[in-house]
Amino acid sequence: MSKGFIRRLTEAHSWLGLCISGVLFVVFFAGSISLFRDEVKQWAQQPHYPLSEVVTVNKKILPISKVIDIAKDGVEHIDPEGRITLDSPKKHLPYFDVSFELLDVEGKAQRVNFLVDPYSGAKFETHDNFELSDFIYDLHTELNIPTGTYIVGFVTLFLFFAVISGIFIHARKLVTNFFKYRHDNQTRSKLLDMHNVIGVMSIPFTLMYAMSGLIFNLVIIYQIAFAVVLYKGDQEALLHDAGVQVVNPEWQGKPLGTHELDTLFAKTSEQYGQDPYLTQLFNYSDDSAVARFFVREKNSLTNINDISYNLKDSTVYTQYDAEHGNALREGLGVFSRLHFADFAGVDIRILYFILGMGVCGLIVTGNLLWIKKREKQRGQSARTLDFVKRFTVWSAGGVVLATSVAFFVERVLPISLLNRADYMASSFVITLVLSAVMLCFKFRKITLLSWFLRASGCLCVVTVACGWVMFSDENLILWSQGITDIFAVDIGLLLSATLLVFIGNKLIDKTSETNNSNVAKVAVS
Repeated sequence: MSKGFIRRLTEAHSWLGLCISGVLFVVFFAGSISLFRDEVKQWAQQPHYPLSEVVTVNKKILPISKVIDIAKDGVEHIDPEGRITLDSPKKHLPYFDVSFELLDVEGKAQRVNFLVDPYSGAKFETHDNFELSDFIYDLHTELNIPTGTYIVGFVTLFLFFAVISGIFIHARKLVTNFFKYRHDNQTRSKLLDMHNVIGVMSIPFTLMYAMSGLIFNLVIIYQIAFAVVLYKGDQEALLHDAGVQVVNPEWQGKPLGTHELDTLFAKTSEQYGQDPYLTQLFNYSDDSAVARFFVREKNSLTNINDISYNLKDSTVYTQYDAEHGNALREGLGVFSRLHFADFAGVDIRILYFILGMGVCGLIVTGNLLWIKKREKQRGQSARTLDFVKRFTVWSAGGVVLATSVAFFVERVLPISLLNRADYMASSFVITLVLSAVMLCFKFRKITLLSWFLRASGCLCVVTVACGWVMFSDENLILWSQGITDIFAVDIGLLLSATLLVFIGNKLIDKTSETNNSNVAKVAVS
C-alpha cells in the first residue's frame, strides 16, 4: 500500500472516529454495564422484597398454575385475550415474575407486574419501579430516543469501517506498536501508544461487536426490504422461513376446561434437561389457550429451545430446538449469545466488561489525538477545536456522571413514590444537561473532566453507603439466604469509584504540572 493511500485512510479514520465518538462511547459504556443487567436489577429490587424463608435444596416451589392464580387474584381488567408472561425464579431474581395485559381502558396498552414468592406465595406489585437496568440497556440499543435504533445501526456500520481501516493503517507495525510505549514528555506520543495498544488488544472484540450490532440494529430494514421485494408483502412467509415461531391462536369464545399446564411444564423440563426460564400463555381462559416454554442451554452457543402446546389436548403447537431448527435463526442466536456474553460464566462477562471500557478509552484517546494533531496545524479553527474538546468531555465525563447519579437515585428513592422510574430517568437527563451548561463557562476542559470523574466516584461510594444504611437488616437476611450478587454490585461500584477518583486525581496532577511548566517558562523569559 502506498504512503498516499495510508495517509488518506488515516485521515478518513480520524474524521469518522470523531463523528461517531459520542454515540459510540454511550453504546459501549452502557453496553458494558448491561452485561450485568440482571445483577443490577436484583441489586435495585431485592432488598425491598426479601424472601420469606431460607431456600434449601429439598424445598419445593409452587406449581406455575398456582402462581398464576395467586398473581391474578384481585386484579381487575385483565385482558382475556392478552398474553400472560411468567419468568421462573433464577439466581438473579429468586421470585416468579408474572405480568398481565390489561384491557385498553385509557387509550393505551398496559401491563401490570407482580413478584410471587416461590415458596410462601406472597405477592408484591412492582409497578415497574425498578427501571435502571432496562434504562441503561435501552441506552445501549437505542439511546432512549425514538430513532435511536437506526442511529446505533449506522454507527456500528461506521465502527466496522473504523476497525478495518485501523488494521490497514497499522498492519506493518501491528506487533511492534503493541509493545511500544514512549516515556517522553510529549502527550501526543503517549496518547498514540495507548490508542494503538488498546486497539490491537480489542480487535476481535470490536469486530464481533461491530458485526453483531450491525445485524441486530439494521435487521428491521432488511426485513422490510425482503418482505416487499422477495415475498411480495407476505411478512408471515418471511418470518416462517427465518425460523420465527408465531403463536397467535384464534379466540374461540369457549371456557377452558381442565388442563395439564403443570404437567407440560414438567415434561418440557425433562425433555431439555432444565426448567423453562420463561413461560408465555395465550388466551389462557379460552378453549384455544396455548402455553409456550423457553429453555436456554447453559454454557453453549446453541439457540434457545422453544416449544408450545395447545392446553386443550396437550398437542404440540410449534417447536424449535436442535431437531427442528433453522440455519438463519441459529446463526442469529450464536451472534446474540456472543454479543451478550451469556454463553459461559461470569468470568467471560468480566472480560467483556474490561474490553468494553477499554474501547471507551480508545474513543477518548482518539478524540484527543485528533485535537493534538490539529492544534499544530495552521488555519485550523479555534472554535472547532474548542467544540471538540467540550464535546469529548461532555460525551465521556458527562455520561459517566449521569450514570452515577442514576444509580444513586435508584437506590435512595422510596419504593412508594409515584412514577419512581421517571424520576430516575429524569435525573440522568438533567445531569447531562447541567454538565453541558458547565462546559459553556470558561473552565479548563481537563479540570472539568477531573471534577466529573471524581464526583462520579464519590457518588458511587455514597450510593453503597446509603444502601447499607437503608437496608442493613435486609442485606444480612439476604446474605444468610445465600443471595450474594447484590454485594458483588456494591463491590463493583466501590472498585469503579476507586478507579474514577484515581484517574480524576491524575488529570489534576497533569494540569498542575502543565501550569507550573508554563509559569517557569514565563519566569525564564
